[in-house]
Amino acid sequence: MQSEKLFPISVNPQFCIRCEKCSYSCPPKAIFFRESLRYVDYNKCKGCLKCVDVCEHNAIVVISLEEGRLIDFKIDKERCTVCKKCLESNFCFQNLFELRFNSDTEEEYIIFNNISMDKCKNCLKCFKDCPNNAIIPNIYINGK
Repeated sequence: MQSEKLFPISVNPQFCIRCEKCSYSCPPKAIFFRESLRYVDYNKCKGCLKCVDVCEHNAIVVISLEEGRLIDFKIDKERCTVCKKCLESNFCFQNLFELRFNSDTEEEYIIFNNISMDKCKNCLKCFKDCPNNAIIPNIYINGK
């Protein structure tokens, strides 16, 4: 029997009302709020799912690799500070993050090169190591 591999918890910001019940229920204190944004320290998360139990708005989910397929990563522009850590050579083994420049706004931003998704090893190192929790896996679940 193959053991199920779980992604760390994921919070849908559209459903999260920032009540902080998840933070208070988390024994290792992996969930925390800063400037009214919710963050997760994935190095502390033990997968106890107490946060899922207390969330009355179904904002917190755990996604199984057995249930879905990683199709790309989204960069949460509200959380991304363009610290450029994801551009460092040891951050993504395949160097799939790129710095772009918007000439209209004169702002830099980061994208995930989803055209090269076939090179991604699904290790989720980027998801875990982003200091601002700005890299969000996009999972395709059959029928959803």
